[in-house]
Amino acid sequence: MEDIKGALDGFLRAFSELDLDGMMVYYGEDATTFLPIRHHSPRLDGREAIREAFARVLSKIRASGATRIQLDAEDVHVQEFDGFAVATFHVRDADLCRRSLVLRSTGGRWLIEHFHASNAPLPEEA
Repeated sequence: MEDIKGALDGFLRAFSELDLDGMMVYYGEDATTFLPIRHHSPRLDGREAIREAFARVLSKIRASGATRIQLDAEDVHVQEFDGFAVATFHVRDADLCRRSLVLRSTGGRWLIEHFHASNAPLPEEA
């Protein structure tokens, strides 16, 4: 059975490698997602809608000439409940990138049922 951290690491590795199929194996069929506003503002309902939005995001990244991106989860905090888990972390970028995932244990795997990504400007240093 893959543990929660393994699922999180696998998803982030696939995202870093711009591997859409690899990312989507970590999503539940009826999952929901909020992406940062610059990518897509409404809630995404279902794996297919999430896939389409991530395809556009990855296309923009590739169009910039990148073949991969750096996605290192920092300050990871996992809270496990009866068959569910909440994972929160930050990703280093020009903004404060906050990420929250709700995962569900099913069939010996942890699947993302909800992913919330928000970015905010970093506070100015005095």
